[in-house]
Amino acid sequence: MTSRDPQQGLFTLLEAAVAAGTFPGCVALVWRDGALLYHEAHGHFATHPDGPERFRGVAREAVYDLASLTKVLCTTTLAAIAVSERRVGLDDLVPAPWSAACPGATLGQLLTHSGGLAAHREYFAELGRRGPGERVLGLVCATPPVHAAGTHTIYSDLGLMIVGAWLERLFDAPLDRVFADRVAWPLGLDAGVVPRLGFHRLQGARGAAPAEQGLVVPTEVYDPSLHPHGVPSWFACRAPLRAAHYEVHDDNAFVMNGVAGHAGLFGDAGAVLELGRAWLQGGLPGLDDRSRLGFLEHRSPVPGSTRRLGWDSPSPDGSGSTGVALSQEASGHLGYTGTSLWIDPHPPDGRGPVIVVLLSNRVHPTRDNPAIVQLRPSFHRAAVLL
Repeated sequence: MTSRDPQQGLFTLLEAAVAAGTFPGCVALVWRDGALLYHEAHGHFATHPDGPERFRGVAREAVYDLASLTKVLCTTTLAAIAVSERRVGLDDLVPAPWSAACPGATLGQLLTHSGGLAAHREYFAELGRRGPGERVLGLVCATPPVHAAGTHTIYSDLGLMIVGAWLERLFDAPLDRVFADRVAWPLGLDAGVVPRLGFHRLQGARGAAPAEQGLVVPTEVYDPSLHPHGVPSWFACRAPLRAAHYEVHDDNAFVMNGVAGHAGLFGDAGAVLELGRAWLQGGLPGLDDRSRLGFLEHRSPVPGSTRRLGWDSPSPDGSGSTGVALSQEASGHLGYTGTSLWIDPHPPDGRGPVIVVLLSNRVHPTRDNPAIVQLRPSFHRAAVLL
């Protein structure tokens, strides 16, 4: 790129982030009003000696662990389809056995993270090994609520685990199969050695095949020497893995064999864009416009909450990950591994709808790297200037 290229600012920002160790590499994508303005890969798959595909250059088609983008791309999308098809209502109470964890909570409250559930629990440490997801859900049901439903907003993995299980009941199929059939296949994202957007169900001791390894970016390295103050709690359930490479990074999702309502999706930036466009423009079979727009436009009644139905919105004071780059009508989400998706139908500059995607593996070689927090507002500011 030349210095006169309008994309240079964003390109330079992300190259500097790689050089500073914010992440080994990333793929960034900016779409505006029908035009793809930026779709570039930066950096490498991995940098640690135990990192698979070390120093392999990232390509635009690289597949990343999407972490909590699963909550919107899979679980929220399927919940919206279920509502659209009248399989369930937003005011329906959470059924047994999951209601034990959130008495009196509704589907809408779980989606707005106001169901009264705790944020997170290390169920993987109690279970110690992979197995049926019902084992984790049983522990979720035994976890007491921390608030009455509808009174507080706590961003909760537990609530979306329950929604994922509820969807399996509503669609009478495993969550990964429902997502493949109802979302990935209609959008043409399920083909190839590695689906462009989908789960990777873990079975037995099998790791990623060589062909898969060349497409999927690794995340954390499980090397005790990286933790001089003590081996972290999640090492036990990962043994004998040396690194997560097409094994989901989220530890509770890992002991659920890689498929859960809160984490587990893998995908490339272009695939994330396609599903983002389906949310912005419509066209996903089974999801009518009334439900689609209702999910995107809903605002939680809990005071101070930025939550919509499944989605988040920018912080009004500009303190969040998008700064002041996007309007209050924007909907988006972050992923712990260093991923994000934001959709703004009416950005502040008035130049037409914008979708911004950033996929990275900031948890390589360890999750103890918060530098992306400072990068995200700058990234979104540079993205909307294109």
